[in-house]
Amino acid sequence: MPDRKVSLALSFIAEDPEAAAKILEQSKIEEVADFLTSLPLDYQYQVIEQLLPSFAARLCLKLGCEPAAAILTDLRNEKLAKILRLMPKEDTAKILEKLPKKQREATRLLLKYPMRVVGAWMQVETTIISAEMTVAEALVALEHELDTRESLYVTDRDSKLQGKVSLIKLLKARESLVIKDILDAHPPQVSAHMLIENVSALSLWNETNTVAVVDKESRLQGTLHFSDVRKALSQSKDHGYTQSYSPDVVSGIASVYGKTLLVLLNNLMNVVEPDLKS
Repeated sequence: MPDRKVSLALSFIAEDPEAAAKILEQSKIEEVADFLTSLPLDYQYQVIEQLLPSFAARLCLKLGCEPAAAILTDLRNEKLAKILRLMPKEDTAKILEKLPKKQREATRLLLKYPMRVVGAWMQVETTIISAEMTVAEALVALEHELDTRESLYVTDRDSKLQGKVSLIKLLKARESLVIKDILDAHPPQVSAHMLIENVSALSLWNETNTVAVVDKESRLQGTLHFSDVRKALSQSKDHGYTQSYSPDVVSGIASVYGKTLLVLLNNLMNVVEPDLKS
């Protein structure tokens, strides 16, 4: 296969992995598994991130737990949980054990909840500060995350939600102040066990795009974004995937890149430069 054609196809994966995934879903799972393992790891991740969760789950089973875990490690916990839900429990357990501890714990939390409830769609909150901290202590704890957050949730020692504090307020406050004295109490929150359909109708979305998610004991579990509520409602019928390409567009892509992307790249390892495979 000409190097120019391989380069073109790899560029297509990089620039439009969703379309590439849609084309690969039309191929046999065994062939896709063989093809995927011939790609550099970052290309494998870009494709599997866009695959139907049901197709991705079958693909992971075909790849085996260790290769699958290597690809899945970079996925958002929410997408990872959707894939693992569709796999046998023993395989799910094996993959989880190969993931980094923080990701493993966050994904296990999501897997506890049925797909119809908030807990399955929340983003597990990992950046939390204690109400008993001083401002100075909180700033030290958040040293590497100050530029990525607008506000922070505050809990007590039992992980129960106490409030929320904006990053601007935190930065402006005297370092000797205690967080519980500057937080905004009673931030918008919903139960992790609440049905997505019911949450979508709440009036609180008129005031905010993000709410805290708590369990039955008011312990903070994560956050729920309205965009994820919409996604949950639209994707509930097909396990988390909504086709964004019409058949005509997919056909057009296939005509440019070959009968399928898989056929186009089936001899990839014979022509790709060694440094690309590393």
